[in-house]
Amino acid sequence: MAKSKKNEKRKEFQRSAETAPAATDGKSAQKAPPKTPPKARQKSAAERRKDRIDGIIKTVFPSLLGVLAGFACFYSASAVSQLPWHFVFLVVILVTYLIQKLVYPFLNIDVVGFQGKDWFYVEFMAIDLWLVTWTFLLN
Repeated sequence: MAKSKKNEKRKEFQRSAETAPAATDGKSAQKAPPKTPPKARQKSAAERRKDRIDGIIKTVFPSLLGVLAGFACFYSASAVSQLPWHFVFLVVILVTYLIQKLVYPFLNIDVVGFQGKDWFYVEFMAIDLWLVTWTFLLN
C-alpha cells in the first residue's frame, strides 16, 4: 500500500511538471539539455604509475626538507632566537620553495605544470614538518 501511494505521488508530480506554465517572457519553455562532463581520456598504466611516483616524490621531498630545516633551526638556535619568529618562518618558506623549484626538474617532476594548490601542498608539508621537528628537538 505504501508503494502505491509513493507511485501515485511520483506520477502526480510528473504530471504537474509537464503542465507547468510557460516562461514569463512569452516564449515557450524549453528544457535545456543536461550538461554532461566531457569524457576524460583514460590514462594508460604507465601514466598512472608515473603520476603515483610523482605524488610520492612530491610528498617525501618536502617532508625531508622540513625535517632538515627543523634540525638547522635547532643547531643554530643562538642565531635564530635573536630573530623575530615571522622572519624565520618566511625565510624557511622562501628557502624550501627555491630548493624545490630547482630540484624538481632533476627528479623529473614537471614544475611548469604546478598550480597554486600544488605549491601550497608542498610548502605546507615542508613548513609542517619543520615546525614539528623543531618543536620535538626543543623539548
